[in-house]
Amino acid sequence: MTTPPIRSAIFDTRREQAFPQLSARQLADLQPFGVRRRYPAGAMLFSEGDRRVGMFVVLSGSIDITRGSACDEEYVVTHGPGSFTGEVGQLSGRGAVASGRAREDCEVLVIDDAALHRLVVTHADLSELIMRAFILRRVAMIDSESGATTLIGSRLTGETHRLRQFLTRNGQPYTYLDLDRDAETAEWLTHFRVAAEELPVAITKEGRVLRRPDYRELADAIGLSPEPLDGRQFDVVVIGAGPAGLAAAVYAASEGLSVVVLDKKAPGGQAGSTSRIENYFGFPTGISGEALAGRGFTQAQKFGAEVAIPRRVVTFECGGKRETVAVLDSHERVTGRAVVIATGAQYRKLDLSNLEAFEGRGIYYAAWNMERNLCAQQEAIVVGGGNSAGQAAVFLAAQASHVHMLVRSSGLAASMSDYLIQRIRATPNITLHSETEIVELHGDTVLSGVAWRRRGGAVEARPIEHVFLFCGAKPSTEWVAECLARDATGFIKTGSDITAAELADAEWPLARPPMRLETSHPGVFAVGDVRSGSVKRCAAAVGEGSTAVQLIHVFLAETGS
Repeated sequence: MTTPPIRSAIFDTRREQAFPQLSARQLADLQPFGVRRRYPAGAMLFSEGDRRVGMFVVLSGSIDITRGSACDEEYVVTHGPGSFTGEVGQLSGRGAVASGRAREDCEVLVIDDAALHRLVVTHADLSELIMRAFILRRVAMIDSESGATTLIGSRLTGETHRLRQFLTRNGQPYTYLDLDRDAETAEWLTHFRVAAEELPVAITKEGRVLRRPDYRELADAIGLSPEPLDGRQFDVVVIGAGPAGLAAAVYAASEGLSVVVLDKKAPGGQAGSTSRIENYFGFPTGISGEALAGRGFTQAQKFGAEVAIPRRVVTFECGGKRETVAVLDSHERVTGRAVVIATGAQYRKLDLSNLEAFEGRGIYYAAWNMERNLCAQQEAIVVGGGNSAGQAAVFLAAQASHVHMLVRSSGLAASMSDYLIQRIRATPNITLHSETEIVELHGDTVLSGVAWRRRGGAVEARPIEHVFLFCGAKPSTEWVAECLARDATGFIKTGSDITAAELADAEWPLARPPMRLETSHPGVFAVGDVRSGSVKRCAAAVGEGSTAVQLIHVFLAETGS
C-alpha cells in the first residue's frame, strides 16, 4: 500500500530550498554535465539501494519519488520540469534511500556520479543550490522518523541503543518500533517470525531479517557500507573521521589528492557526541557536534574523498616501506602514499565491575536527543569536568528533573570554559558535587540506582537510572602496536617530541628529523586528540588536520612519489 506523504518541518518551512526550480540559464549550464534520455510512463529510473545513482534533471514530464519499508511505501515528492532528484547520499556512492519512477513520459538530463562531483566542485552557484537541496532532503527524511530500514528493539537493552546510535550518527533514515511502547510491534514480530528474545532486529525493505546485527552486517544490508577497497592505493589514507580527520580529508581532496577516510563507527569522533559547541569560531549561536561532523562529512565527499564507514583498521604495516598499508577488519588492504592518523580519544570507563552490563541501558557516553528523551522528567548524573560534560549537563537539564554533576576535583575552573561554568551555575536544576565519585551501580537488567561518595564522606545511595560518562581521555592507538613511538599513556608522539633513541628504534631513514605532526615513520602523521601533547579542543583538531596536508605535500615532493 502507499501511505500519505512523509511529514517533516523541513518540507513545510524550507520547501523552496529543498526543491528549487532551475531557471533556463541554470538548465543550460547543466547540459555539458549530462546526457539527455527519454523514459516512458511507469519506467523505473532508480531504486532504493542502488549505488552511484547520480542526479536526474527533469526537462519535461515528471518523476515520482517514493520510499518503502518491508510492509508499505511512502510518497515523498513529484519532480516536474526544472526540478532534480537526489540527496546528499548521492555524493558518497551510498545506496539510494528512495526510488524514482516516471509518472508520465519524460525527458531528463542524466548526470552520473562522476559528473556530479565535477559539477559541485567547478560551478559555485549551482553547487550551492544543489548541495543545500541535497542536505535538506536528507535531514527531512531523518526528521520524518521513518525509512526503508525498520529497527525493532527495546529501549531497555544496550544492543538496541547501540544500533539506533549507529544509524542516527550516520544520518541513515530508519523506522524504530519499541517492544515496550509501540502496539504494532507484536504484528511485525509475528509477520516476520521473530521471537522477543531475538531482539533487536533490523528488517530491510526487501524483508530480510537481521537478528542482533553488528555494524558491518547492518551497513552491508542497507547500502551504507562502502564499495570494496582491497588493493586500492590512495595519495592519503585518513584513519578516523572526527574533526581532525575530516579536515585533513577536505583539504587534501580539495587540493587534488586522492583520499580515503576510514572509521569504525560514524563521522564526528568524540566531538560528534557533544550536544552543543559554543566556542567554535564562526558559530556564535553554537553548533552540535553531530551537525558539525555532518557538514565536514558532506564537504569531504563534495571534493571527492571516499569515506568508508564502518571500516576499522586492525593492523598497520609501516616498517621499512615507503608506502604504508592499513589492514581492515574486512580483510581488505589499503595502501597510502601518506597516512593521517586521527583516531582521537575515547572517554575512560569507571572502574566498576558491572559497568559494561549497564552500557546502553543506563550508562551512556553521549548526550543527544535520543538519550535526553530517555531521562525526561527524571534525575540524571553527568560524570566529568570538561566542556563536553558541561554541555551535556546543560542539554539534559532542559528535560531532566534534575542533573547531578560529579567531579573528582575541587571544582570546574581548571578544566571547563568559563561560559559553561556560568551557565551551569545559572541553571537551577543542575547541582555540582565536587570531590565525588560513583562507587556502586545497582540494578538487574537495567540501571536502577547508583551510590556515590564524597572524599572523606559516607556512601550515599540514589535511585537514579541514567548516568552519562564524560571523564578522562584514552587514546585509540592499540592497533598501531610497536609501529609508532607513543608516550607513557599511549598517545602518538610527533615532531621534536620523538627522542633520538625512539627514532633509532624506528630506523628513521631520512637525514631530516620528523616534521611537526609527523610520527616516527616518514609520511605518517598524527593529528587531533590522538597526538601526544595536543590541545583537546575541536578547533585545534581541525587546524592540525589542515596543517598535516601541507606537510604531506612536502613529504610527497621530497620522496618523488
